[in-house]
Amino acid sequence: MNNLNTAKRSGIKWGPFTMRIPFIHIKFRAPEFLQGLVISGATAFAAAPLAMKLGLTFEEAIALSMVAGILISSGPLIFGEPMAPGWVTPAVPIVMGALAAAGYYGVPQDGASSCIDGVCKYHPEAFQFMAAMCFEFTALILILGLTGWGKLLVEKIPNGLKAGIILGAALAAFYQVFYEDFDSYMAQPISMTIAIALCVVTTFSNPFKRLAANNKFFEIVGSLGLLPGFVIAGIAAFIFQEVTFNIQWGFQIPAVGSLIEKTSPLFIGLPTAQMFVDALPLVIIGYMLLFGDLVTATEVLKDAQKHRDDEQLPIDLNRSHLSVGIRNLLASLINPFFPTQGALWTGVHVVVADAWKKGPKQMESIFDGIGSYYLMGIPFLYFTLPFVTLMQPLMVMALTLTLILTGFACAYIAMSIPKKNSEMATALLIAFFITFYSAWVGLIIGLLLCIFVDGFEEEAHE
Repeated sequence: MNNLNTAKRSGIKWGPFTMRIPFIHIKFRAPEFLQGLVISGATAFAAAPLAMKLGLTFEEAIALSMVAGILISSGPLIFGEPMAPGWVTPAVPIVMGALAAAGYYGVPQDGASSCIDGVCKYHPEAFQFMAAMCFEFTALILILGLTGWGKLLVEKIPNGLKAGIILGAALAAFYQVFYEDFDSYMAQPISMTIAIALCVVTTFSNPFKRLAANNKFFEIVGSLGLLPGFVIAGIAAFIFQEVTFNIQWGFQIPAVGSLIEKTSPLFIGLPTAQMFVDALPLVIIGYMLLFGDLVTATEVLKDAQKHRDDEQLPIDLNRSHLSVGIRNLLASLINPFFPTQGALWTGVHVVVADAWKKGPKQMESIFDGIGSYYLMGIPFLYFTLPFVTLMQPLMVMALTLTLILTGFACAYIAMSIPKKNSEMATALLIAFFITFYSAWVGLIIGLLLCIFVDGFEEEAHE
C-alpha cells in the first residue's frame, strides 16, 4: 500500500477509534451515496409507525428516525468501524410485544376507539422502559466486550436456547404483521402482498440468486435490497388507490426538541428499579442477537479480505463493542428507542464488501463505499417536505417489509442450529413462550428444558 493511500485511509485517531471525514478521508462514491440516500431514508421510516404507536406525533417520529440514523451512521464515520451498521432488527417485535403486554404500545387515546391517524396514547413509561434497556444494554456490551466474556457466553449457550431465541424473534415478527397489525396489512392488501413477494424473492430465492449470477440486470436488482420491491409496491398502491399521496413542497426543521422532551430520561425521569428488572431478559436476548450480527459481519469481511492485500481491514470486536455501547448510551440520554443501535445491516454490508473485494479499480477503500452509503447520517432528506410527505403513506409498508424479512432470516438461521430433535422441540417451545408470554418466561423455561430434556438425552447417548 502506498503512502498516499495509507494517509487517506488513516483518518483522525481518537482513543481506539478512527474518525474519517467524508471527502477528506473518504472518497465520495455516487452509487453508494444514492443508494444510501434512498434506501436508508425509506427504511428508516419503518421506525415511524412504531414510535407513533407509542404516542409520538408523525413529526416527532420523523425526528426520532433522524436521530437514530445519525447515531447509526457514526459507526463507520466517527468510530471507524468497517461494518455497515443497522438495527438489532430481530429484537424489534420482541421489544414491542413486551411494551404491548405492559399496556404502553398501540393503546387508543382516551375516549377513542382506535388510534387517531396512527398516533396512539402517549405513555412516558414506555420510553423510561426503553431507557432502562439502553442503559443495561450499554453496560452489558461494555463488560462482555472488554473482558472477552461475550464470545464465551454465546459459545456456551445450548443450541436449543440459542435457536429458540432467534426463532422467537421470527415468530414475534410474523405475529405482529399477520395478527397484531393485520388491519394495517388489509388496508393495503395488494401492494403489501406485492412488496412482500418481491422482497422475499430477491432476498431469499435460490432460483433468483442463480439468475442474478448470470444476468447483470438481476444482479443489480438483487444488490439494491428492499428498494426494487418497495418502489414497485408503492406504484401498485397508487394504481389500485390503496394510498393517497399529498406531496408538500419546501423544507422543515424536524421536531427534535419536542421529541427529546417526550423521550429523554433527563426530561421524563429515570426508569424505576422494576423496569430494570423487567428489561434484563430483553437485553440478554438483544445481546445474543447483536453478537450474531458481529460474527456475521466479521466472517463477511474475512472472506472479502482474501481477495485484497492492498488494504488491511481493521477488524476489532472489542472496538465494535465499544462503538455500539457508546451509541446506545447516547441514544439512552437523547432518544431511547431500543433496539435501533446495532452493529450490522446485513444487506448493505454484503453488497459493499462484495464490491470492495473486486479490487481497487472497483472500490479503492471499503470506507469509500460504507462512508458514502452512510452519508445519509447527514440527514438531507429529513429536512425536505417532498420526501417526507411522499414516504408518509408508505411507512407502514416499510415497517411490514422490515419485519417480514427479519422473520424469514431469523427462521432460516434458527432452523439450522439444532442438531437433535430435542433441541428443535426446545427451540419451538422457547419461541412460543417468548412471543406469547414474556422474555423472562421464555428464558427460564428454555434453561429448564435445556437441562432436563437436552441434558438428559445427551447423557443417555453417552
